[in-house]
Amino acid sequence: MPSAGHVFRLADLVQITARRHPHQVAIVHDRGTLTFARFHERTLRCAQALLGLGLKTGDGVVLFARNGPEYLELYIALQLAGLVAIPVNYRLSPAELVYVLDNSGARGLVIDDAFTHVYAAARGKSATSLHALVILKGEVSEPMAYETLLAQADAIEPVVTTTPYSPAAIFYTSGTTGFPKGAVMSHMTVLMRFCSWGWRFGITEEDVLLVTGPQFHQSFGSISLLSLCVGAKLVLHTDFEAARVTSCISRDGITWSFMVPKMLSAVLESAASGTPVGDCRALRGLMSSGSTLPTPVLRGLIDAFPTTRLADAYGWTESGWITYCRHEDMLGESRTVGKSSYGCELAILDDDGNLLPPGAVGQIYATNPVAFLGYHDNPEATADMRRGKWETGGDVGMLDDAGFLYLYDRRRDMIVSGGENIYPAEIERVLAEHPTVLEVAVVGVPDDSWGESPRACVVFKSGMAATDEELLGFCADKLARFKHPKSIYHFEALPRNSMGKVLRRELRERFWNEGKTACDLIGSS
Repeated sequence: MPSAGHVFRLADLVQITARRHPHQVAIVHDRGTLTFARFHERTLRCAQALLGLGLKTGDGVVLFARNGPEYLELYIALQLAGLVAIPVNYRLSPAELVYVLDNSGARGLVIDDAFTHVYAAARGKSATSLHALVILKGEVSEPMAYETLLAQADAIEPVVTTTPYSPAAIFYTSGTTGFPKGAVMSHMTVLMRFCSWGWRFGITEEDVLLVTGPQFHQSFGSISLLSLCVGAKLVLHTDFEAARVTSCISRDGITWSFMVPKMLSAVLESAASGTPVGDCRALRGLMSSGSTLPTPVLRGLIDAFPTTRLADAYGWTESGWITYCRHEDMLGESRTVGKSSYGCELAILDDDGNLLPPGAVGQIYATNPVAFLGYHDNPEATADMRRGKWETGGDVGMLDDAGFLYLYDRRRDMIVSGGENIYPAEIERVLAEHPTVLEVAVVGVPDDSWGESPRACVVFKSGMAATDEELLGFCADKLARFKHPKSIYHFEALPRNSMGKVLRRELRERFWNEGKTACDLIGSS
């Protein structure tokens, strides 16, 4: 237990809020509502129940579940119990779950009853011996059902030894480059980030926040927990449904929300298809992150929500959101991802770790007041992403004289064609503005003459299409000739991870494995 008056855990902030506003609604969800007092009581019971199963201070507990108030109860309860939260994607295969269990050394697993078959298939292949297996939404008669365990536990805060720099959570990276790595966050790391984000986003106890994305993602989960910490009302959806978003904003008086570009695009498409938008004037803020917000989507949002201030944020799992882009700064012709977040510093370094001047393109680095603890059991990978005080997510970009960051691409996604560096994002930005294009991803493919050349993977809007010549011609006066796509492929949908990021690796592997070259020019999926 922390010393009296010593606040360094999110759980401490939630307890303070529960004492200040016990009868205020904390969470609105698909099955009802939960006040701060009730939420706090359940987290205390949950913490006692977990320790009663034999878990010890510092043990990791994997959370394998869909959205719900129980997910947030567990996150806070794990802190109260001195345990480490390990949120993972509930869409993982049995083999992927085995990897996380074994890599993290988890001693507990909390799993939705709908996903117990995944663990059943993984169990015999995992080297991990679990002390605790808790079933969410299981029958109350089951001894390991979540509600059964809570009913049997006392609502008393456990006495545990935790320090500000004890591990609070392990967030696994999206794995776009291979096996995911577990980024370990201390309590102080998480607390400092939440304080910074809450101040920057302007979230207070007067706000009503809408979260429609999965809690296992650091972004959506952070917004939900931030809401609980400041005393705002959280409207939590089990799953994202585009047609439901605008009606919820109007009905529940949503004042602020975060969604990734793919979600925002779907909301606009739903509205265009006839879904009533309603009165959304209460929505003061709408933030995007995860990938570049296409210009047509940005324009559509401004038209759909004229009184709402839009924002963009950029970052990576290990360092969190490191930039914030204000509404007015998003409207320029050159699309910036903003300036450094509160308490964060940015730098562009060359391959030797030298600081580059404004206007020079290089690898993006950042430093925060409290860095993450490193990758779990992987000191080599930790050392690779650090240069002294600086950390990198592997992206390439440029800082201008005013401190605005411009994102070019991931270093590994850069295409080298005939000795020229080509950044896919430049081509994607242009093609995304074509009226028939819904989404596009550009990757490098083998080229007999140039080594590799850019191929555009295009998804058209429903009922629309364009010839390849039209798309190539659209680039004519917008890009240097060497940046033009040499080939185009048509897709029904692009492969994405659960955060909505395009899996370029899958696209690249498909084309390189097929041995097709740019000389083929045009093809289809």
